[in-house]
Amino acid sequence: FDGVPLNLGSGVSIPPNGAVLDGCPETFSVTFDEDRKVKHLTVGYVADRFEGNTKGDGAAVGIFNAAGVPFPKPGPLLRFAQYLLTEIIPGDGAMSYSPKDVPEWWTEKSTEIASEGY
Repeated sequence: FDGVPLNLGSGVSIPPNGAVLDGCPETFSVTFDEDRKVKHLTVGYVADRFEGNTKGDGAAVGIFNAAGVPFPKPGPLLRFAQYLLTEIIPGDGAMSYSPKDVPEWWTEKSTEIASEGY
C-alpha cells in the first residue's frame, strides 16, 4: 500500500502506509447458467489460514487486515457496520442499484441444505 491512498468510497480513504499484502491461498466458486454465462461468483474461501499476513482472512477482509485497518468479526458490530455503510451513508455501494434489477434467481429460496446446516 504505497503511493496512493486506498479509496473506500463516500470520501473515506486509507493513507499509504508501506504495508505489503501477502495473501493466504483462497479458493472460489463459479456458477454458470444454461447459456454457459457466469451466473454467480464467490471468493474468499481461505485454504490455508496460516499462510500470508492477512490473519487468516480472505477477500476484502484480508486486504484490510494486511493494511492495518480494523475490521469487525462476524456479529452485531459487523451487521451494524454493513447496515450503516449500505443504508444510511450515501455512496456507490449497495444503494447504487435498484431492487428491481436483482435477478429473480437471486431471491429464490432453495430447499437444499448446505453443509453448514442452513
